[in-house]
Amino acid sequence: MDTGLTVGIDIGGTFTDVVALGADGTLTTTKAATTPGALEEGVLTGVADLAAAHGQSVEEFLGRVRYVKHGSTVATNALLTGRGVRVGLLTTAGFEDTPLIMRAVGRVDGLSDEQIRHVASVTKPEPLVARQRILGVHERIDSQGKVVVPMRDEQVLAAAERLVTAEGAQALAISFLNSWANPVHERRAAELIRSSGVTRDVYLSTGHELSQRAGEYARTNSAVANSSVGPVVNTYLRRLNDRLRADGFTGAFLIMQGNGGLADWQSIRPIDMLQSGPAGGMRASQVFAGRLGHTQVLTGDMGGTSFDVGLVVNGSFGYADEPVFDRYRLALPLADVKSIGAGGGTIARYDDGAGLRVGPDSAGSDPGPACYGRGGELPTVTDTNVIIGVIDPENFLGGRQTLDRDRAFAALEEHVARPMGRDIQEAAAGILQVTDNRLGDILRREVVQSGYLPEDFVIYSFGGAGGAHAAQYARILGVHRVYVFRQASVFSALGIAMADIVSTRVASCKLLLTQSLQQVVGRVDELREELVHTVRGSLSDLGDTAADDLDFEMFLGMRFLRQSSHVEVAYPVELLESRDVDGLERAFRTKYTAMYGEGTDGAREDIEVSSIRLDAIHRVPKPLIVPPPAAGGPAERRSRVVHLAGGPAPVDVADLDSLTGGTWLAGPAVIEATDTTVLVPADSRAYVDDFRTVVVHVGTCPDSCGAAAGDETGAN
Repeated sequence: MDTGLTVGIDIGGTFTDVVALGADGTLTTTKAATTPGALEEGVLTGVADLAAAHGQSVEEFLGRVRYVKHGSTVATNALLTGRGVRVGLLTTAGFEDTPLIMRAVGRVDGLSDEQIRHVASVTKPEPLVARQRILGVHERIDSQGKVVVPMRDEQVLAAAERLVTAEGAQALAISFLNSWANPVHERRAAELIRSSGVTRDVYLSTGHELSQRAGEYARTNSAVANSSVGPVVNTYLRRLNDRLRADGFTGAFLIMQGNGGLADWQSIRPIDMLQSGPAGGMRASQVFAGRLGHTQVLTGDMGGTSFDVGLVVNGSFGYADEPVFDRYRLALPLADVKSIGAGGGTIARYDDGAGLRVGPDSAGSDPGPACYGRGGELPTVTDTNVIIGVIDPENFLGGRQTLDRDRAFAALEEHVARPMGRDIQEAAAGILQVTDNRLGDILRREVVQSGYLPEDFVIYSFGGAGGAHAAQYARILGVHRVYVFRQASVFSALGIAMADIVSTRVASCKLLLTQSLQQVVGRVDELREELVHTVRGSLSDLGDTAADDLDFEMFLGMRFLRQSSHVEVAYPVELLESRDVDGLERAFRTKYTAMYGEGTDGAREDIEVSSIRLDAIHRVPKPLIVPPPAAGGPAERRSRVVHLAGGPAPVDVADLDSLTGGTWLAGPAVIEATDTTVLVPADSRAYVDDFRTVVVHVGTCPDSCGAAAGDETGAN
């Protein structure tokens, strides 16, 4: 076991969360305001706060740190705001319009059902690369990987040099039609560009290095997006690394990826940083589900800007087949997390045409909600919770920040209550009802579309704003238990701190199970060889001697012949190599039945393997988190008036850290932690364990539920 500290960092839209996890299981956490103009400043402020909490200087603290593991929004922000560099694209001649056509789904990709219904206002987004910076190259490889039209070197060089000199491209992307089946032309084109005096120093991405999946639109978007954000990401990471080193850090600087794993900062593909924060939350949920024995977990991460939803089933979370980021399809191994604009900073407004709307836009960290007193004038969900009394304005962030209730009141009165013709509390109730229904809707959609029933799940609620809403949206779903961990506000940062080094390859194929299993095994072996090379290079950079200590996890996309979608089946690599066709078929039919119901797996059609996903994992030590010190003396209890569904009522208020493990609280109640608040509705009860995990039993709790305290186990 390592003796050093692990620092986990998650940059959100409002706060930057930083945690320090010791080898002895002790955990220290902090939150700093996100600094959009220079993200590293918020990170360094958080590190300084942790050092102070440890009673050390920054130099002393960083000298003890073995790993800095960082999830960042720098790639996300660059792509969302269009602040990446100007990109030129080389593609197969005849397919120059692929990024503009958007496979005929770009018009609705990334839009909510409500937005799609307004047909007249729905338009395509601007393509990631302008048409004048897309040039075709005469080459063709068929879907079997056979070269049909050879590529001419001189045409590649001429096109690349034109994009840089005449069109002002600052980075280049190469994405040929069937490079997923045979990348020989892309590799040669990249070699030519990197050896040319004109284009040698231009940032370059190739489609096959990012994705080996069929589907030129998503793969092309991935290559273009990687080139667009690459220089921005690399500059930021180098700047942060230099600042950390200057302050005394000598350990490994690892970056969280959207697949839920880490990579060395110098070898990471910049686009893989998309969704790194939500992936951290999924990784933490996976760890806690294993320790608590939960096989079906629904995650809800509600921070300042968004609400992110995912599933952890039987110890694993899935990857999105073709994730839509903003409004663009990508071919990347990203954790399957769905998001809507619904966080504490989400803005509420009322207009006569659309009625009461909450989101998707957010006040962010600057200026933030009106109650922050930083110039925000629009009411947000946080302002609403302050007005109804769930959030104590004098005890926000453990008293480190005082909120201005009068500003919140004025903002909600002007922009919602008065236009609605309602009093302030009715308007606030409306905002919360709309918000909770939106949260419940996306959760239900995610569960049902995955073939499950919501009531079979438990909910892990995290993010600073989540605990105030979790019991309400759980009721909408019919879920009876909600877990709010003591670390809920920094849960994604904790997941990043506990993450392993992971590299992923996803490849398309079209192989019949009974006839082509040998080819499936061969393709898996090729992917494994690529992954070993990639992970060894990263570990070598870290000076790690355990480069051979890799685990492999494999998932096969399988379907009945002529189906258009597949079911992803987890299957051990060693069993695949035993050529057990019958065992693999049984695994597929079992998964198919679980998703679609009894009798649906009876088709006599051949079974096809359509995709292979292989993860190479280097395990990093993960100490068990130890319980916080036992509460001393009587629990701190008080009361305040909260405006709930039945009107204003006195509500018991308890400080989480003052509660003894084994405590039950009857609703209505509010439980306050340093950086989050948990609302327990009137017909529910909450159990607090030794780890200060709050387990809300939603709905009427029988008289005997207090006797069941032994059934509730704290996550460690």
